[in-house]
Parts: sequence; C-alpha cells; structure tokens
Amino acid sequence: MTTNIKLRQLELLLNDFELLSKTALIQMQIATKLLEDNSIESLYEEAESNEIIMDRLEIKVREEVVFTIFQFNPIAADLRKIVTYQDITTNLERVGDMLLNIIHFLRKTDLSAHHFEGVKRLIAKMVEYAGEMLRNAVFSFSNEDAHTAYQVIQEDDKVDDLFHQISLSLQETLSGKALSKSEIQSIIHINAISHNLERIGDSATNIAEATIYLTEGKDIRHGNKQ
Repeated sequence: MTTNIKLRQLELLLNDFELLSKTALIQMQIATKLLEDNSIESLYEEAESNEIIMDRLEIKVREEVVFTIFQFNPIAADLRKIVTYQDITTNLERVGDMLLNIIHFLRKTDLSAHHFEGVKRLIAKMVEYAGEMLRNAVFSFSNEDAHTAYQVIQEDDKVDDLFHQISLSLQETLSGKALSKSEIQSIIHINAISHNLERIGDSATNIAEATIYLTEGKDIRHGNKQ
C-alpha cells in the first residue's frame, strides 16, 4: 500500500513538472509572436494568466517535495530525482519570470524603425536559440537523456554570443546620432530583452546540469567536471 502511495506521489510530481514546463514553453511561443507583432492584446492577457499558473505550480511542487521526503523516506535514487524536481522547478519558475519581463518590454518597444532592423533579427535569432535550449533541456530531463543535456550546455555559447552582438550592434548603429526619447527607451528595453534571454539560456543550462546529476550522479556546476 505504502509503495503504491509513494508511486502515486512521484507521478503527481511528474505531472506538475510537465504542466509547468509546458506553460514555460507556451510563454516562449507568446514572446516569439509578440516580437513579430506586439499589438496582439490577447497574448498579453494569456501571458499574465500563465505566470500565475507557473507561480502556483512552483509553490505546489516545493510543498510536494518536502511532503514526499518526510512521508516516505525515499531511497537514494528516488531522493535524487525528487531533489532534481525541486531544482528544475525553481529554474522553470525563473524562466517564467524572465519571459514575462521580455513580454512586458516588447509591449513598450518599437522595433519597426529602420535602424533597429538588424537588432530585431538578432533578437529573433536569440529567441530561437534560447527556446530550443529550453525545449531540449526539458526533453533531456523528461527522458533522462544526458546526451541531449550536454548538447544544451554547449549551445549556451550561441546565446551568449548573440547577447554581445546585440550590444555591439546598438553601439555601432546609433553611436553619434541624435536620438529621441522614445528611441532611447527602446534601446534600454532591447538591452533588457537580450539580458533576460541570456539568463533564460543560463537557466536551461542549469536544467541540463540537473539532468546530468540525475542520470550520471555527477555535479558539473561551476565548472566542476569531476
């Protein structure tokens, strides 16, 4: 009986994780759509609702993790998986916060101006790479696939490079030009968007590292390869 209850509790954790990760990916899709057209009001409403769902799920998973550990005294393998759920859930909730930041900045940013064309392409590419990292990180954990997790970690360099390219592009394109108040605000927002995307790449890397810890028992955070 106790074993069946424990299995159901672990299944409950899995279901909550799947809903949380699915909602995070939906938020990424919303950001992608708003990058193309930031006038779609219904997407902002959907994003706010999704953020509430993610916050509640993060709290729920945290409580379930504590309950599962104290109620069932899980064996080492199960305990490692339960702790990993907590770690990944925290990172997904952070991703949700960063995506909502991006969505808010997109609402206030006019990327249609001619001098922002190159930057907009770089942001679109950054969104694509960060989204792919997030999807693959979630896949690696759901399938306990260390190979994909290592690939996610390697892809983070692409997101970091684009972050620096956007900064340089803004400097090269707008240096020495007289800028309006709205253009200056747009530059600030673009920097904030790229910064949040860079942090999403970092969180996807954290999820991949947690997957490697789960599957191989190795903690490779902070450059530790042992």
